[in-house]
Amino acid sequence: MRDHIKNMKYRSDIDGLRAVAVISVIFFHYSISRFFTGGYVGVDIFFVISGYLITSIIYSDITKGTYSVTDFYHRRVRRIFPALFVVFIACLIASFFMNFPSESGDIGQSIASSIFFVSNILFYATSSYFDHKMELNPVLHTWSLSVEEQFYVLFPILVFSMRSLSHKKRIVVLFVITLISFAASIIQVYKEPTAAFYLVHFRAWELLMGSLLALNAFPRVEKRWQIETISGLGLGMIAYSIVFYSKNTAFPGLAALLPCMGATAIIYAGALRKTFASSLLGFAPIRFIGLISYSLYLWHWPLLVYTRLYHEPKGAIEKLSLVVICIILATLSWWFIERPFRKAPFRLNTKATLGLAIASMTAVAGIAFSIGTISQQYWQFPNRVEEILAYSDATEHERKMRAGTCFLTSEYNSLSYFNKSECLKISSTMKNVLIVGDSHAAHLWPGLQSTYPQINFIQATASGCKPLINSIGEKRCTDLVQYVFNEFLPKNHVDTVILSGRWQDSEVTDAISTATRLREYAQTVVISGPIVEYDQPLPRILARSVSKNTAEGELAKSYRREQQKQTDKLFANSQMQKV
Repeated sequence: MRDHIKNMKYRSDIDGLRAVAVISVIFFHYSISRFFTGGYVGVDIFFVISGYLITSIIYSDITKGTYSVTDFYHRRVRRIFPALFVVFIACLIASFFMNFPSESGDIGQSIASSIFFVSNILFYATSSYFDHKMELNPVLHTWSLSVEEQFYVLFPILVFSMRSLSHKKRIVVLFVITLISFAASIIQVYKEPTAAFYLVHFRAWELLMGSLLALNAFPRVEKRWQIETISGLGLGMIAYSIVFYSKNTAFPGLAALLPCMGATAIIYAGALRKTFASSLLGFAPIRFIGLISYSLYLWHWPLLVYTRLYHEPKGAIEKLSLVVICIILATLSWWFIERPFRKAPFRLNTKATLGLAIASMTAVAGIAFSIGTISQQYWQFPNRVEEILAYSDATEHERKMRAGTCFLTSEYNSLSYFNKSECLKISSTMKNVLIVGDSHAAHLWPGLQSTYPQINFIQATASGCKPLINSIGEKRCTDLVQYVFNEFLPKNHVDTVILSGRWQDSEVTDAISTATRLREYAQTVVISGPIVEYDQPLPRILARSVSKNTAEGELAKSYRREQQKQTDKLFANSQMQKV
């Protein structure tokens, strides 16, 4: 092993990089600034850092002849369990008092899966494009911890099994595995994005980039200007992905390579010499955020979720106030929980630590599995409450909107899934009305079809773009819109076209221009205006009003988002009757 593995020393720039990662994630989740639309890449930066540090530690131990798999897991338990289980317990208590019984049951299931580090698999299996309930799951962010721990179940064993191989052969083996995982991620992000996002084999390459870095798999440069350039490019790649990526970016796949390369470049250059970037990242306040980054990551999402249950943070002051509270919680967690368990008197031996970990996992998981039942017995809500909450079922929404047939989503990420013969079947005996747009159009179909059975409603809908002549966005969506506007409508007569989308202010003019153009193919063109949106699922708001015996309309009004009102006014003032 080379020097920086043999003689590991504290790297303040890595703590600074952790700070960049966690602040990016928080600013993204809290929607604090338009410059953090790609802040979710902070998780990918964490993966690279984790792969680098863990591999460095493992190989350092192997070199010294002190490595053991059980000792490795002993250190992992001390590192992640104390703060994590405090958050779990806090979430169970909060869910008991702040959530409905069925919600507590779902949260308990998520916490139990997180305890055994399979929450990413649960979320992959149970969530979808429509499942906005996931935004109110306080442990949704633990998917990344599950990915890491699943990786570390097999990785130490793989590393130990390669101990007799030469250094070059170890690098070759890990490099091949990295390439396979990366290629699979690129393919899967277009085939099944949810799987590419959540499952470990599609994320392993990110951790392995850090592993390869720890093994000195990359050529060494000597000149200062080269090292500074690499470091600067690393910062630039991370900054670009944070600022210019968005929820519409196909991710992870190829797009994840940029932030991962950026993190790799910064760590690589910082190991060779102190650079401008490493000095910047090592600045004391930034470094401190890095030190508390684990607790900060654990607390930021539950804090936001439980705040949203009663009040959606609005404006920079409210959101930044939440960040400050989060930093205070994380600091207390780091000082009183994380640090003590890494040293005496709480630093137990391997056997005692693993035994305590298993006991804690069993006890908390038992409470998590039963929290829904306990809540149901304690809180006596009217039966209507749970009946109303059932309308939040994402699977049922998908079925009614004909996802995968007439509605393309991230799970059905290609025009090839669209069933033209079924979804665009023209009737010779009834009026034909075409509904085209995104999810806001797809949700119109079941209601209109059942209310007006004498009309043939045909459907061409896809998430990821708006029904505009020059639409931009996800390829599945733009392909469908282009097909409908350029091929289907010119060749088929329809009586009415309904354009519906999650309109933004900037799209009003283009929507009207599109409607004007489509008058060539239909007698009537209707633009369905902005649909009312709320800070949390409407069924939950209505369930709260029933449980508290308050006026449903008044409570719903207090959770209504204002942006749609503004967009609706722009449509109303545009003299659309001329279309």
